[in-house]
Amino acid sequence: MVETLLTHLAKRDSFWRKTVCRAGKPTICPYVKFLMAMKMICYGVSGNSFVDYFQMGESTTHRCFPLLTKGVVSCRPLANQYLRRPSKTDARNIVSMHERVHKIPGMMGSLDVTKVHWKKCPTAWKGQFQGREKIASIGVEAVVDNNLWFWHAAFGFPGTLNNINIWERSSLYKSMIDGRHEELNFEFMVDGEVFDKLIYLVDGIYPPLTRFLSSESDPHTKLAISYAQDQEAFRKDV
Repeated sequence: MVETLLTHLAKRDSFWRKTVCRAGKPTICPYVKFLMAMKMICYGVSGNSFVDYFQMGESTTHRCFPLLTKGVVSCRPLANQYLRRPSKTDARNIVSMHERVHKIPGMMGSLDVTKVHWKKCPTAWKGQFQGREKIASIGVEAVVDNNLWFWHAAFGFPGTLNNINIWERSSLYKSMIDGRHEELNFEFMVDGEVFDKLIYLVDGIYPPLTRFLSSESDPHTKLAISYAQDQEAFRKDV
């Protein structure tokens, strides 16, 4: 994947090519620039924190991150592989894997929302992005399978929105409304009964849709307690 991305970046911008400067010395290796940008993403700090480690000038450091992110967005080979919508074949493979691992027929994945803190949020936007945590944050909605593969991801929601507000603005929700999600459906058996709508594991805040399988809020019987424990454990995929 790194090779594919760097090849694309080199075609897009000379910054990512290994060249010789006017003094006749080789420029910084593209892999070093890539690693610098990845360090900034992983640690969430400015590139100045790694200037001494990478022996890289400050101006070059500041260019690594934005040029990498723009290159990732425009890289079609990566998008076609990692940002594509699942096909019916993908859906069958995902359901088969979950039935083998979790013993749940028809399970497409786990759906949930998390909030990412936005430390450098502009003051003028804090009223929109600062929720009950009193810290500006951005909402991320995702559907993940047991292999931690993202089959749906939506990012950029203000932190003031809860899971329901984000769900109502989700592209996954729109695909269920306009019928595009029906293309993934196929028949499967549960205790001898035939179903044809793939399901998602969710927590209790989501609406009671036929596609959503939530936990028991107050289980009393052994069966309900066992179901609640399994559902909440399997939902941790996401």
